[in-house]
Amino acid sequence: MVPAVRDEQQLLLDERRSFAVEDIRVDTQLLDQAKSAGYSTTVLFISTEDANLNVGRVLVRTSRGGKAESVSGVVDSYRESTRNLPEVQRHADELIVYDNTAHDRGYRVVAHFIGGELRNAARTIPDWVAKIFGRELDAGMQRAKTSRGR
Repeated sequence: MVPAVRDEQQLLLDERRSFAVEDIRVDTQLLDQAKSAGYSTTVLFISTEDANLNVGRVLVRTSRGGKAESVSGVVDSYRESTRNLPEVQRHADELIVYDNTAHDRGYRVVAHFIGGELRNAARTIPDWVAKIFGRELDAGMQRAKTSRGR
């Protein structure tokens, strides 16, 4: 797997080479281009309950010699990254949403969408995920209950 920079993505698509992209905001146009070229698209989205938690983690990282980020930049990135997730859900073949709020426990899968439909969800859903996917989570949980009752 090749980590692609933006100006190399079209070349990799044309050459039918697999690649990965790490970015704050998921590029739905790139997802569509990749699908049109025959790729299967998977988005792994990792976030936390609150932008302020991210700010705190960045400050700790910076105090240990890591890369610094502006506080406003961290907050803006948090908002922007979650804003287009419903659209990503419709464009990606697969979307796996991870919650990384609990610092000492690591991240956990909280929702898994395939073809835009919820296929699996954690028993406890963080508020930030419920705000974004509330209707889909409610409908998906209802379908799961109905399936188990048969």
